Amino acid sequence: LDAPEYYYAEDYHQQYLAKNPSGYCGLGGTGVTCPVGIGVAAE
Repeated sequence: LDAPEYYYAEDYHQQYLAKNPSGYCGLGGTGVTCPVGIGVAAE
């Protein structure tokens, strides 16, 4: 089964909680971090 084509969201959506640590929709952040250091390769 082939995966469908994938589209990244606009830049302002990327890493939203890093940019808005208080969360969204009136909710606080989860406090969960990603310790593996996932990044995006330069194009």
